Amino acid sequence: MFWQEDTKQEHFTLPETIQEVSFKIQSKILPMEHSFLLAQALLKHLPWLEEINAGIHNVGVADGNGWEQNKEGGFYYPSKRSKLILRITHEHLKDAENLTGKILDLGEYKIKVVKFINSKLLNDLPVLFAKQVACEHSMSEEDFLKLCFKQLSSLGIQVKKMMAGLESNIKTESGTIHTRSLMVADLKKNESVLLQEKGLGDHRLLGCGLFVPQKGIESIDS
Repeated sequence: MFWQEDTKQEHFTLPETIQEVSFKIQSKILPMEHSFLLAQALLKHLPWLEEINAGIHNVGVADGNGWEQNKEGGFYYPSKRSKLILRITHEHLKDAENLTGKILDLGEYKIKVVKFINSKLLNDLPVLFAKQVACEHSMSEEDFLKLCFKQLSSLGIQVKKMMAGLESNIKTESGTIHTRSLMVADLKKNESVLLQEKGLGDHRLLGCGLFVPQKGIESIDS
C-alpha cells in the first residue's frame, strides 16, 4: 500500500478527446475470460482499434450490472442490461457506430450488437480502479506498486494513494498474460482523466490498464 495526504482540487473542464461508446447486445452465454476472443472479433470489424490505443471493456465489467455468474462452469449469462463498451478517440465515434447490427464471432460464442446506445465523456472522479494491469508473474506486490508508481510518474501523475489487488491471467494465442488489479486514489481531476485516456501498461484491447471511476474506495470489489 502507498498512502499520502490529499490536496486541494482545482477547476477542470472535461475534454472531448477520448470518449466511451456503449452498445446494447444479445448473447446467450460467454466465458468468464473472454477478453482475447472479444478483441479478435472486434478487430475484424474495427481494425483501427489497434492504431489508436483504444480500450475494450469485458462485457459487463464497466458497471458491474446485468450479470448472472456460474462460477463452477466459468460462464456468464448476459442479461438485457449487458453492454459492450469501447474507449476510443472522438474522431472514431461515427466509425464505431457501424458495429450496430453486426455479429461478433467468438468461436463457440456469439455476440449480436443490437444498437448503439450513446457516447459519453470520461469521468473526473478521484478514485480509479483497473481490474487487470499487465505485469510479470514473478513480481511481488511491492515491486508491482513500484512499477506502477514509475509508470504513473512518467505520465506526470503525482501518486498519493494506490493499492494492489487480486492476481489473474489472460490466455492468448501467443501465451498467458499475468495481471494484478490496481486502485489509484486522491487523483486530481486532470490526472484522473489522463490516466483513463492513456491507460497503464500494455494490452488495453484486452482490458488491461483500463481504469474506471469509483465513487469511493469502499465501492471497489477486487
